[in-house]
Amino acid sequence: MVSISFVKSLAILTAFMVLASCETTAETQNSEHSDADITWTQYSYAPYPLPYFVDDVDRYDTATPPANTVNRNGELEYIGDGVFAAHWFVESNGAVWHFVTAGDIGKDVVLMLHGHPDTWYAYSKVMSHLADDYYVIAVDTLGYGQSDKRPEIDVSYSAVARSLTSLLDSIGVTKFNLISHDRGSIISDHLIAQDRMNDRILAFLRMQQSFDKPHGYPRPAHADMAREEWQAGNVVRGIYQSPYVSVEVPESEIARLEWEFKFPGTAAAAARTFEGTSFEIERAFRIENTIPNMTMPVVILQGIRDPGQRPEEYFRSADLLPNGRVILVDANHFIHTEDPGLVARVAKELFETHNRQRPDKVSSEPVNFIYPER
Repeated sequence: MVSISFVKSLAILTAFMVLASCETTAETQNSEHSDADITWTQYSYAPYPLPYFVDDVDRYDTATPPANTVNRNGELEYIGDGVFAAHWFVESNGAVWHFVTAGDIGKDVVLMLHGHPDTWYAYSKVMSHLADDYYVIAVDTLGYGQSDKRPEIDVSYSAVARSLTSLLDSIGVTKFNLISHDRGSIISDHLIAQDRMNDRILAFLRMQQSFDKPHGYPRPAHADMAREEWQAGNVVRGIYQSPYVSVEVPESEIARLEWEFKFPGTAAAAARTFEGTSFEIERAFRIENTIPNMTMPVVILQGIRDPGQRPEEYFRSADLLPNGRVILVDANHFIHTEDPGLVARVAKELFETHNRQRPDKVSSEPVNFIYPER
């Protein structure tokens, strides 16, 4: 592991190097560096520099990265607040997962599942808030980002959940806290429905997805989203400049989110994830298979500005859970983008107290509509 003190001491230097190297090519630069704690190679991929390489590349049984990806096992990327995150590729059930970790591997694990049209990167700022206290793992779910997206890979939500379980087993994660958003919450539904998984999840923060009530209107058009042509369009830019976001996201951030989503093969794979599903199918599965297994402490975190998910849909949701709470915030669909500090604060409170300090079923939190500077 990289020492926290060393990593933090590099923060300012790396921030400068990030800006300085934005015009480099995708070729590895010939600049070797060493330190008593770490050895790394300086190189970058235009336009997003990834300048360091950790020395403990044997942390996991790593796999060959999928075709058309850019990262290498053990690359460190500065994600803000003095925190570096490491990139990894590990095979599970015949598919290669890309995931990013931050923090001390000896601490409690926080697993993060992104939604659509996102990747691990959507959680990067939340990761930087949590890394001092947890070992944070943000995955690219199968079909997205730099994870496997070959046509033969089953990217249905149930298959992704099974493969994710195998991944966790292979990297030695037995118990963990869980954070999910949007479509990632559908994957979490299938994850929790697996036998004995409720014993492995310490606490669960579930964001921006329907629960026990039908999804409100307007609804995302699953039929359109199941078409490759639709996914190949301006999906990221369109959603982050739509009524589903209540802050002005900087162009540089939209460009990075778009870059992460546009790896070759994503459009076809993302479209396949929407085949054979609907809000009604997902709700029926959740009521029958997931909610009965949600015995862990749960917080359902919902932004009240989301055009299609109304606060009244969740007023009785916590009553179905033995240890559940609903938190409504003055935010929109992408809470972790609008206020990553709020998401981290709610997560920490849940993970540390397991809802004991907040017995009320429904509560509200303020949100700061100020986009955080990286």
